[in-house]
Parts: sequence; structure tokens; C-alpha cells
Amino acid sequence: MRIRGIFATALTKLALDWGFKIVQPTAQVLSRFGLEPDYSPPDLTVKDHESKSGVVLVGECGAVELFLERLRERADAIVTRAAARYHEVFVGSAVREGRVEAPDKITLRVPGNYVVQPGSVGIFTVVKPPVGPLEGVAVPEIIVEGNLVELNTTGRVTFSAHIPEHERLRLRILAGTRLRNYANMGLHFKSSARYADDESIAREAEQLYQEMLRISQGGPPGTVLRHGKCVALALFDKYSKERLDEARAAVVVTIRGHHALRAQELGECLDILDHAAVSTDIYDRVAEYLARGDVTIYHIKPWGEVIKMGGRAIKRAGDVLVVRRALKPGGTLDGLGIKIERGFYALTCIPKNANYIVHSYYTAEGKNVGTYVNLNTTPEWGRYIIYIDLLADKVYGESGAEMVLDTQELSKHVDVLPERLRDPLRFAPLRRVLCTENGLVEAPPAQGAGG
Repeated sequence: MRIRGIFATALTKLALDWGFKIVQPTAQVLSRFGLEPDYSPPDLTVKDHESKSGVVLVGECGAVELFLERLRERADAIVTRAAARYHEVFVGSAVREGRVEAPDKITLRVPGNYVVQPGSVGIFTVVKPPVGPLEGVAVPEIIVEGNLVELNTTGRVTFSAHIPEHERLRLRILAGTRLRNYANMGLHFKSSARYADDESIAREAEQLYQEMLRISQGGPPGTVLRHGKCVALALFDKYSKERLDEARAAVVVTIRGHHALRAQELGECLDILDHAAVSTDIYDRVAEYLARGDVTIYHIKPWGEVIKMGGRAIKRAGDVLVVRRALKPGGTLDGLGIKIERGFYALTCIPKNANYIVHSYYTAEGKNVGTYVNLNTTPEWGRYIIYIDLLADKVYGESGAEMVLDTQELSKHVDVLPERLRDPLRFAPLRRVLCTENGLVEAPPAQGAGG
């Protein structure tokens, strides 16, 4: 397997303990673990998720499942599997304009630059598997992927972003000579091609071409012409990152909160903190220092969708950070149904050690019109406020009426959560709360409440 990204040292340590073989390691991993260089193509690739709070796994299904099983046992991660395989080739029926039905009754979106008439049947390839409720994408092209190259019907020659320019020169020459016929059809050099000799690349390209000819014969709707790779997502909350800190600490000096701080993009500053072996409370001090002025809230869904909310940290009230956010007029407040007028703003209270954050909404004149309590993993402070949404929420209207939201969404996706997070309502504040400029306070009694 190949591991890249900010969790590489910790995950390499765990992978070796679990019996996995590491290929194409970075120079740093080679040095830290004393590995013998092996540049074979991987059967599983693990790389950073865009949030820097998890990893994406792509590869042979058996390897993906085995690693996920071990990772959930060790780090208690939030795990979501894609509902279709990456680069799976199938015969699909267009169910309506811009939508095609894949095997297992999965509907995928077709990009607008392709014309697909309702009722038509054709060969499609999955280029973005659906994860959770996120829509997947298929194109009416044939893509056959090997270890070194990928043949397609785009008519272009492309390169993995991980192939350096000096290696691309050799591959461009190869594409214009021995692989000219494939290049005219569509050829992509994968990152592993940089380590392979010309003969191996040419041999694989010919094998893929023969397979492409077979696939082009098609079949009845719903037929899988070529199986693709399994895709999964493992997200790490603060608890999971602490487990990965422990794994990394078995290899190199690691401060508590190392992986949480890596998501803050500290770069070499974090390396200095590690090597200085400073006191164990450095994480809290650094996180609090970073959580000043302009901040961005990363609201991460269990299936990897990242919703970013910009604001300004205006106060730290004990263990609660208060962030003021301007609201764009024209929409409505979630769960409240109140139209957002000009000058509306939110005060968001972010407790350091609780599994919720509180959004209280105000008019331009400062009148509170409702409060939304989002249930989530323990927030990580910093210039980026990071947490993973646990789907169920509570909302208090202007009259004080309390509602629980999104329980159907929670029940639909609860299996992706580890046991410790499957009952998020138990994390909610026991009393109605309000976020103010001075922090969290108990909300006034609901209108009509007896006294």
C-alpha cells in the first residue's frame, strides 16, 4: 500500500504492525522506518481528505476493507464507503436528461458537456463515486485503468500530478513513439509510471487496449463491463487524532495534539514544537493563540462534505470561544424558517470540551430570533475551527419552542459512526442556551411558560 499526507508516519506505523507492505514510500518514511525501497504499484492508496481531518482510501476492495477494519479498531474513525466503484465501466440507461442509472439502481449525474437523451442506452464510466448522500458522476466514455497507465476515449495525453517534469519528458517521447496509437485515442500516465521501464508500460497499454475492444461490444443495461476500485473515507475527530498521535509517538517525538495542529497548516513550526519536546499542554496554548481574529469554521459531514463558515473570534469566555458571523440576506435560517434580512448576524459559541456548538441569530438591531444547537464531535480550536457533524440537531424558535431536527438523516447514516457517537442527542445541553457576546448563557423561559 502507498500512504501520503499528514497522517503518513502514524498510519505507516500501524500498517506495518498490521502486516501491510509499504510501497513507493517518501524519503522521510524510508528514513524513519529503515525500509528497503520498493516502487511496485500499490493495491491501496491512502491520502489526505481535503479537510486534513481524515483520509481517502482507493484500491482493491479486499485491501480497502482490511485496512478500514483495523483503522476503526485502532482509531475509532468515522467510516463511509462509496456506493459505486471508481472507474467501473457499465452499460447504463439514461433515466432523464443528465442522469443515468448504474447497476444496483444507483442514479449518477452526467456532466452537462455530454448530451444524453432520456431512454438512450450506452457505455459509461464512474469518475466520481457517490458517497453518503453526495451525488456520483459518470461519463459516456470508456476508461480502463491499469497499474501504470489508463486508456480512455478523450483523445488527450495527460499525466498524474505526482510525476515530476523531468520524468514527463521521457513519457511524452514514449507516448509519441511506441504508444502513439493509444495516445491518439486517450492516454493517462499514472504516478507509478515514473518508476516503470518503457517495455512494462507498453506491455500494459496493449493489454488494456485489448480489454477496451472487448468492453466496447457493450451488453444489456445494468451490465458491469469492468469492475473498478473501491473507495472509502475515514474521518478522524479529536479523539481519533489522539490515538494517531500515540502511534506516531512510537516512531518519532510527537507532542499531544500533533495531528490536530497539522490541520492548522503550521508547517515547519509544528516540527520545531515536536523536536523541542515541549510540555504536554502546548496544544491547548497554540490552539487558543490561533483562534483569534478571523477564523473559518469547518463543518464536516460524515461523508466528507465540508461546509466553510467565515467569522471573527470576538471573545474567549472561559472554555467557550465566541465567533461573530455576518449572514447573507435573502435565504432562510435553518430549522427556523425565518427570512434573513439585511444586517442579520450570528453569534456562534464553541465550547472547547463539549460535543456541540451553539448558533444564536440576531437582527440588525440585536434582537435574538432563534438558536440552533449543532451536535458534533469535540471542536478543535485554531484559525480553523474543525468538527464533524453528528447529523441530529436542536433548534429553539423565537417563542422558545424546541424542536429536534434531522433524526431521519441520522438513522439513515448512523452506521458510519463509531458506537461512542451514535446517540448524539445525549450530548445536547440539558437546558436551553443562548450564545451572546459574553459567551453561553441560559436562555429566557419560553413564552407562555408557567412561573
